Amino acid sequence: MTTIVKALHILAVVLLLGNLLMAPFWRKRLAVSGGATARATANRTVRIADLLFTLPGWVITLVTGIMLSVQAGWKGGWLHLSMLLFVIWIVVWHVGTLRARKAMIARADEAAAGGQTPPELGQHEQQWQQWSYISAGIVLLVLILMVTRPF
Repeated sequence: MTTIVKALHILAVVLLLGNLLMAPFWRKRLAVSGGATARATANRTVRIADLLFTLPGWVITLVTGIMLSVQAGWKGGWLHLSMLLFVIWIVVWHVGTLRARKAMIARADEAAAGGQTPPELGQHEQQWQQWSYISAGIVLLVLILMVTRPF
């Protein structure tokens, strides 16, 4: 059972981290390929990727991580720090990244409907990208702690 939970945990982390790192790259590639409609499509695609990859990735990572931690007896300061960072990541992702994504999608849809790109669209896209990379950085730090177990 532990082997299956570990495997599921690792797959979920790969899914989560992969989407956190690649979504900003692919959104930007799609957005620069055309005008307002392409930007709107690219920004809505981010929401789909979050629902298909990020959300299941973090839920499965959290659940399997707690299961493995309980089984191991919650040993190690690195484990406590990792759990704290993961909770911080969830807050950052929900408060920063998702809020910026919502504004980015709304402005992009307005631009696609009206044909004119509002100046704040670029700001919202940049904010979303910055929050996305901050989120990915936190998850990378958790991954480093999990692999190295420094203390």
